[in-house]
Amino acid sequence: MISKKVKEIAKEDRLKFDLKESWGNSIIAIDKTQKVLVFSKIVNDGVIVEKIALDQVAKSTIHKKLVPERSNMGNSNVLQKLDLEITFSNHQKETLMLNFYDMDNSFAEDYEMQRAEKWNTVINEAAKAASTEKKVA
Repeated sequence: MISKKVKEIAKEDRLKFDLKESWGNSIIAIDKTQKVLVFSKIVNDGVIVEKIALDQVAKSTIHKKLVPERSNMGNSNVLQKLDLEITFSNHQKETLMLNFYDMDNSFAEDYEMQRAEKWNTVINEAAKAASTEKKVA
């Protein structure tokens, strides 16, 4: 259902994804040539799709919510929620939260932190390149 939706968007907008990753109920993909990021997730039995023009992105930041937990092994922090916050160059445009992990929806944590760090870097590099090209043009 979700990959079908992403494929439809790619076809409609003639996107060719340089990098694409899917996990759980989410997909993220980037077309570096057209400078578009697509993030899709199943939420409450519906599919949400965010299409983001990277030349409008100021930066991406990782937001994580950790909850301290005590066990007989000692104290540790449990990841509750993990998002990438997309901030736009146009400050009137509201920041966008891309949810990579939410304990309330998915109990199995599956490399979300490494995934978020990787995509945070990819988005920031692509946004920087896109805005530099925009200034030159």
